[in-house]
Amino acid sequence: MFNRRQFHSESGNTALIVLAVIVVAAIGGLAYFSGKIGKEAPAADNSAIAAAAAQTASAAPAADPNTPDAKPPVLKPGNPVVAKMKGGEVTRLDVFNFIQDLPAQTRQMPLEQLYPLALEQVINSRIIAAKTKNVNLDSDEEVKKRLAAAKTEIVRGVYIEKQVSEKISEDRLKSVYEEYVKNFPDIQDVKARHILVKEEGKARDLIKQIEGGASFEDLAKANSTDGTAQNGGDLGYFAKTDVVPAFGDAAFALNIGEFTKKPVKTDFGYHVIKVEEKRKRPPASYDDIKPYLETQVRRQILDETIQAWRKDADIQRFDINGDAIEPSAGEPAPAGKPTE
Repeated sequence: MFNRRQFHSESGNTALIVLAVIVVAAIGGLAYFSGKIGKEAPAADNSAIAAAAAQTASAAPAADPNTPDAKPPVLKPGNPVVAKMKGGEVTRLDVFNFIQDLPAQTRQMPLEQLYPLALEQVINSRIIAAKTKNVNLDSDEEVKKRLAAAKTEIVRGVYIEKQVSEKISEDRLKSVYEEYVKNFPDIQDVKARHILVKEEGKARDLIKQIEGGASFEDLAKANSTDGTAQNGGDLGYFAKTDVVPAFGDAAFALNIGEFTKKPVKTDFGYHVIKVEEKRKRPPASYDDIKPYLETQVRRQILDETIQAWRKDADIQRFDINGDAIEPSAGEPAPAGKPTE
């Protein structure tokens, strides 16, 4: 596709993406105290598949932008067995369930690349499970030590989670939403269709057909070489900065109902563009954005809670040798050990 960011905003999705950056940071801070604030991390076995998937993705050749998207493998109905081993077997659903627990970025890999890696990890997991099924290490000192450490972290996490949950409220969420709406940027969108072809002559011929009364949508379905063909070339709403410059300049120069009289050349081929609507992008609705706002507010509450606890703890600091810290000129002496 020609789209630089690989998405088109239908109802303020750009704002959601911006907030998603905040959400990632928020989840990171909260997860330090509790795996239940935000999405829980994937199981340990999944780290190997994520690393392998990332390596595979980086090594894969770049896709030809003029080539239609490759079709995923055709899946037959049912839940077939896809691997057998001593004492058990693996079904396709087992592998898909494993994939579902992988990080979102990894799940975006083509299925034909991701599936074999996931299958091997499921097989490994089953083998390890079989080997440890009858092992009793309850009295092992290392096991006891790790269980105690895990329990301590779980208790701390649950306590923090409860403290944060008690302080979050609908009023606070709505207050944050009102601030988001107030500061929502002025973004102009267009809603457009396009027809993408490889040859300039083909694009010129399509323009002549449109001028002659042919349906833009029908021509897009029959001729466009990208994934929008099945939708009659519909690109949805997008801002000028969401697409490559040549495409954006041409689309935003058109009035509603107009189409380009000359082919628009980009690295992806030749486009014929038609603008259907223009608007100022609206902010996302409260219900749509509420999960992101809640994560943001949870982070704020967590920070406020920790700061309050730190203040109540009456912290005193000393230098690396445990001695009183000498204040800089003009600064009050810090709290610490009394001087002799």
